[in-house]
Amino acid sequence: MKKLLLIYNPVSGMTKTRLNLQKAVEYYDSQDYLVTVCLVSRLEDYAKNIDFKSYDLIVCSGGDGTLNITVSFLIRKNLPAQIAYIPSGSTNDFAYSLGLSGDADMLLENTVKGTPRWIDVGRFNASRYFLYVAAFGLFTKVSYTTSQKAKNLLGHAAYILEGIKSVTELKSYHMAVELEDETIEGDFILGMVTNSLSIGGFKNILPSDTSLDDGLFEVVLVKVPKSLVALNEIGLSLLSEKFADNQHIFYKKTSKVILRSEEKVSWALDGEFGGEEAVVRIENRRKLLSIVC
Repeated sequence: MKKLLLIYNPVSGMTKTRLNLQKAVEYYDSQDYLVTVCLVSRLEDYAKNIDFKSYDLIVCSGGDGTLNITVSFLIRKNLPAQIAYIPSGSTNDFAYSLGLSGDADMLLENTVKGTPRWIDVGRFNASRYFLYVAAFGLFTKVSYTTSQKAKNLLGHAAYILEGIKSVTELKSYHMAVELEDETIEGDFILGMVTNSLSIGGFKNILPSDTSLDDGLFEVVLVKVPKSLVALNEIGLSLLSEKFADNQHIFYKKTSKVILRSEEKVSWALDGEFGGEEAVVRIENRRKLLSIVC
């Protein structure tokens, strides 16, 4: 009998999206897997007592944050860099980029019968990792300050309501941004280093040639609006989900970037709090993770 480790977040997502644990175990049993269930909050504890390398398949079930915790843990511990994913969060941005959708039965079947795909992973200041976005500034605190109760109750609407509040606290950050072939400096209200087709529930906001395995990230920096007209144009671009060509927004592909600010800046990694840093070095680790799609 094969062995399967199910890393599970029991509070992630609304009732209709949350994984039915009993149903999952019964399905894997029917596929000749012996299942071990591990709560994502107890990963470090489990690592002291079990051999992760002994499992034939590792499955992660939860939202983007749960996936980030799981992948980051595996990379830091030099454990198997192949997992299957059952998205069950409130927004599931990265699942959209991976093409993972459908009902619970389809998603369960995909973990066993889907095709592995190698994807890029971002390294953040050498010791942390992200799968689809590292971000600072406007709206970025929404993902980790919105309560789990509100996320479960309202879903994506909870993020929108919390985001409206953040507009009244508009703050800019003066930064020097070093790319591979140029350095820019300016005041920015929002910055993202990403390779996702969906961010914060807004889909297809980056160009269609955005790839998850090309070794490149998309750097998006929103400049401080100099007038109400500029602010309106930025808002319309964000709402239309096509802001990459806006004159108030810097956009470029790169494999690495260094961002230096005059003060410590709060960062979000895949929707989770990533710490406060004045200097951030981000590097694309090409095809570091294999995920079943």
